[in-house]
Amino acid sequence: MIRQGNIKVSEIMSKQVINIDHMSSLKEAIDVMKDHNVRHLPVMDGKNLVGIISKSDVDKVKFLESYIQESGNLPSLTIDQIMTKNVNTIQHDDTIREAGEILSLMSYHALPVMHDENVVGMVTSTDFILHLLKHCD
Repeated sequence: MIRQGNIKVSEIMSKQVINIDHMSSLKEAIDVMKDHNVRHLPVMDGKNLVGIISKSDVDKVKFLESYIQESGNLPSLTIDQIMTKNVNTIQHDDTIREAGEILSLMSYHALPVMHDENVVGMVTSTDFILHLLKHCD
């Protein structure tokens, strides 16, 4: 019997990675999230992962924009200014236990999954919940 903690991240991750270029506008990021029904986007500079932007990041900016909009002084923000830089990642052959520890200790909701230097998936707190539900009686 395989212990649940020894299952590889690659078995529960989302394999279809939707990402966005770091030079894209915030509106483009919002549109991509809506169009693909995702809450986290790896931010890429070519083939290099340079950050991650989440729906909660976007929601904070939207709130700020609506709050300050009356003054007309809100500068246009770019993805580079909003995204989380120095992103924690996990390798595709690491265990879900390792991913779970990172997610819980760092209060993240998503981790890019890497195969060497390439983003090959995303593992989210939702992936963990779905995995647990699949294995509950």
